[in-house]
Amino acid sequence: MKNDSIKIITLDDKDFVDKSSDLIKDLIADLILEKGEISVALSGGNSPLPIYKKLSTLDINWDKIKFFSVDERCVSVNHSESNYGNIRKLLFDKVASKSFSMVVENLNYHECASKYEEIIKTNISFANGMPQLDLVILGMGLDGHTASLFPDTKALLNMSDLVVLNHVPQLKTERITMTYPLLLNAKKIVLIAPGQEKKKVLDNIFNNNYPISKIIPQIDLILN
Repeated sequence: MKNDSIKIITLDDKDFVDKSSDLIKDLIADLILEKGEISVALSGGNSPLPIYKKLSTLDINWDKIKFFSVDERCVSVNHSESNYGNIRKLLFDKVASKSFSMVVENLNYHECASKYEEIIKTNISFANGMPQLDLVILGMGLDGHTASLFPDTKALLNMSDLVVLNHVPQLKTERITMTYPLLLNAKKIVLIAPGQEKKKVLDNIFNNNYPISKIIPQIDLILN
C-alpha cells in the first residue's frame, strides 16, 4: 500500500471475527454518538457474514441504525444465495434495526434497482448534493471487485445513477449494485479482506486497475 492515511489492521485468523466485530462496533457507536441515527450499508459474501453474526450479539443501539445492501444477486430474498436473506438470518432478524432489501417481489430487477435508489434518497440524509451513507462495509474479491463492481463491466462507468443492474459476463449473470458515486460519498468505509491472497491484491492495488482501486483512497479502515 502507498496511501499512508489508510489504517490497515492485520489480524490473525483465530481472532479475526471477534476483533473485526469490536472495531466495527466502536465505529458504529462513534457515529451514533455524533449523529443520533445512522445509515449502514453491508456487503454480502463469505468474509463479512461471521462478523455480522458476532455483531448481533454485541451491545449496540440497533434501533438507531437503518441497514442497506451494497449489492445483491438476482434471486429471491429466500434463496440460499441472497445477500439480504443470508444477512437477515444472522443479523437483521436478531436486532431492532430497520433494513431494506434490494429485491422486491413482483418487480423485475431493473425496477428493483430503480426502486432501491428511491428508497436510499428517501431514507438517507444528503451531503455533497447526494445521499451520504454513514458507514459502508465492503468486501473484495481476488479479481479486485468490490460490491458488484466487477472488472470490465458497465457499472464501473456509471457516474449518474446510485444503484444499477450490472451485467457480469464473466459470471454469466446480473447483479444489483451501488455505484461509485454513492460509495465514494460515504462518511466512513471499512474494507474486510482477510487472508494472504487478498493481502497480495492489496499490496498491488495501485499497480492494477482493479475496481477497488478507485475506492481505496476513501477507505478509513482495512481489516486484513
